[in-house]
Amino acid sequence: MKKRFVFASLFLIFLSFAVLNFSYNNKTVKLISPVVNRANVLGINQWFPAILKGEQAAIRISAKAALFAETKNGEVLYGKNIEGKLPIASLVKVMTVLIALEYKSMDDIFTVTPEAANMEPDKMQLVTGEKLSLKELLSGIFLVSANDAAELIAEQSTGSRAEFIRLMNDKAKQLGMKNTYFANPTGLDEDNNNSYSTVYDLTVLTRYLIRRYPDVVKISSEEHVFLPQTEDHQDYDMYSGINLLTTYPGVVGFKTGFTPEAGMTLITLARRDGREVIGVLLGSESRRDEARELLDYSFSQLK
Repeated sequence: MKKRFVFASLFLIFLSFAVLNFSYNNKTVKLISPVVNRANVLGINQWFPAILKGEQAAIRISAKAALFAETKNGEVLYGKNIEGKLPIASLVKVMTVLIALEYKSMDDIFTVTPEAANMEPDKMQLVTGEKLSLKELLSGIFLVSANDAAELIAEQSTGSRAEFIRLMNDKAKQLGMKNTYFANPTGLDEDNNNSYSTVYDLTVLTRYLIRRYPDVVKISSEEHVFLPQTEDHQDYDMYSGINLLTTYPGVVGFKTGFTPEAGMTLITLARRDGREVIGVLLGSESRRDEARELLDYSFSQLK
């Protein structure tokens, strides 16, 4: 018995030495996720909705693509063209918000530049030289889809606007958003090289953002925000463009968008009876009515 024990111990020692020697000679290195070496990165996303095979014919909609999914287990409740690459308009700003929050706190102050103040068309009406907190700018983004606020955030959250856009695309890759590209922080159409994504990728992004930074849900759920005048800025009186907040029980946000190329786009977040659903519509002709119908359908599948 003792001889067997001694032999086993010697064998394990020899095996360990052989492995170490092989690793050294072949320059084996410890596997480390590349995101570990970068500051302000929170980790790899581990939540993905289940891929549907074929279309769901339960409801016919005008939207070019749609995905409604339960956020706990990733169950897809309705899907149409879920991996089709399409323009997304101001839904780009969801990634803009995520990058800003990874590099800045809600109380950090931004000074309005002429470039940001001159952004059109949807805007807070920022004035050059004013100073606003990130939280105040996020109210502008969620309630009135403020392009001036998004541009200001991109200019001053990291080293430069170009660096910010690079980080947006890096983050998309990190989250597993394989069919997404961001050309700017606003979602506005450009002459070429426009932003695009899929309803699948936008669902992944939205779920990641609200889990990491739940305060954004409260901001997006506000129907009306009034920022009183201070020594740093004028007063701002903003009303949400998300009609579903007041017309569909359970909706708690999230983001709308529109450009001539993208048509009407929407990310909606709804909670009912302890269940949570994210819905995304791209290229819809009637996003409010279609979102209502698909939310009814989605929650009926969860009963």
